[in-house]
This record gives sequence, structure tokens and C-alpha cells, in this order.
Amino acid sequence: MLANLHVAGDLAALARDYLREMGHTSHPLYLQLASLQPSSRMTFRQWWQLLDDMQALFPEQHIGLSLGQRVKPAHVGVLGYLTLACDHVGEAMQRFERYQRLLHDGDRASVEMHQGNICLAWGTDFGPSTRLSDEVLVCGLLTFLRMMTGDNSLTPLRIHFVFNAPQDISAYQGLAAEVSFNQPRTEIHIPADWFAKAISNSDPALKALLEQQAQTLLNVLPGSGDFLQQLQHATLKCLQQGEASCAAVAKHMHMAERSLFRRLATEQIVFKEFLANTRMQLARKYLQEGRLTHSEIALLLGYSEQSAFSRAFKQANGVGPKAFQKGQN
Repeated sequence: MLANLHVAGDLAALARDYLREMGHTSHPLYLQLASLQPSSRMTFRQWWQLLDDMQALFPEQHIGLSLGQRVKPAHVGVLGYLTLACDHVGEAMQRFERYQRLLHDGDRASVEMHQGNICLAWGTDFGPSTRLSDEVLVCGLLTFLRMMTGDNSLTPLRIHFVFNAPQDISAYQGLAAEVSFNQPRTEIHIPADWFAKAISNSDPALKALLEQQAQTLLNVLPGSGDFLQQLQHATLKCLQQGEASCAAVAKHMHMAERSLFRRLATEQIVFKEFLANTRMQLARKYLQEGRLTHSEIALLLGYSEQSAFSRAFKQANGVGPKAFQKGQN
């Protein structure tokens, strides 16, 4: 589902600037990126493919981390300049939470207290992103925090990634005091006192102007994210009630089935694939929680029997439910 949502076209400039830095301005990929309008938006699928192409072009580099270390305000548009104009880090994070859809659709970051520290967390309600994309996100946010405060020594307490640990994890050393992989959510844990740190380029007048612009841009964004949130919520409800059909989902959304099919076509979503992805999302969540038996999970997700659930899970995830659950411990 996440693949059909959008990220800011400004991020394409991040890849383009890296290609320029590496002296690849004649490469077809650079010419393609140079033709994109900064105000455009691209799907996550396009963004993921761009990062894969970059990694293939520079196989010896950790592209996700390298790009994240090079993030500048221009690469995240109005949102980037707005956070830098705030008075302190806490205010900047509040603005980031409020306007983050200018950067990407899908799961929103939440700011939580955790054991006396601050936790910035992204769930996987819309499905997981890719390793490279998550690396750009986390490393880019850390780069911004250091840029805001002018303190390049700032190091998070912990960072959690949802993807499996790569064979070589040496590139992650120094990213945080502790880095964990194969976690339920992407998380950045920082000391609570970071929120009180002053921002070196604070500008109240510019902040007011940029916030007005950010709100205007947010108001005119297409509502795909809202529709997909409603679709997912209705599908989850139907699955839990054992009636996972397009007609049942349409009824929960107070739409005619024909109208839902038309909207799905507009969003380039195949209901059968969406339903399968939603089932797998719920299955992974139930297995991670460990409170239900595999038979109970199969029943809740509408499978005819446990063996059908196990086959579908292995086909979608590469491992069976037992192996997946064992890997969470």
C-alpha cells in the first residue's frame, strides 16, 4: 500500500546533488532527475527505485546513509526551512509532526515519552518501507538535528530499524549509542533535554511566514492518504469480522461498491492485492505480539485453515509463521 503513496519531489534533488558531487552529471539518471520539478511528488515506488538505482551505480557506498548525511533544507522544501527558523528543537519537532505530510504520505511520526526520554517513532500501518529509504529518513533527521543546534556531536541514545541487520553493520557504528534491527517500528530515542536546545538560525518573523506557506501547501495536497487510511481501517474491520470482500469494505466506507472500484482504479490499487497486504500486516503484528495461536490468527484473517495461512505467510514473507515469530525473540 505504501508504494502507491507519495513523497516530496524535492528529495530527487538530494540524489541529483550526490551524482553531481561524484562527477556523474552526464549519467542518464542525473539527466532524468534534473528534468523533475521540485514542486512535484513521486510515489514511494519511484523513490525506492531511484535509491536502488543509486545503490547499483555506487555499489561500494552505503547510499541510504550517505544521502542522509547530505540532507539540506532545500531537499525537504518549506518544511526544512521552517524547522530551522524555530526557537528550539522541541518546537521544530512539533512543526515536523504537524506538517510532515509535505515530505511524505503514509505513516506519520509520533513524538512519545519513553523511560524519561523522547522517542520519535514511525509505524508500519501502510506497510514497511525499504532499507535505503529508512536509512535516508533516520540519518537525514539526525543531520537536521545537528544542523539546527550547530552541534555535530549529538548522538541519539538508540535507533531501531524495521529491516533485518545487514551482514556488515560497521557503517551504523556511531549513528547512535545503540542500533537495533528487525524491530516493530522505526524509532529514534534522544535525551529529553535535546528539546530545549536553542536553534542557531532561529527567526520568528521568517517562521511565521513559512508556517503560513506550509499550511497552504498542506491544504492543497491531494487526499489520497486520507482515502487509504479509511480503506485500511474498513478492511481491518471487515477482516476481524470475517467478511473480507470488496462489497463489505465499501459498506463500511459508506460507499457503493462500484464507486469504491472506481476510486481504487484512480489510486492504481488492486483490491485483491490490497487485501493480501493488509492480511500480512495484521499477521505480522499478531505474531510479534505472541498472544494468539497460529490457528486463531488464521481464523481472524479469514483463512479456511491454518495450513492455508502458513502457505500464504511464507510466500509473502519468505519464512513461515513459526520462523518469523522465532526471529522476533
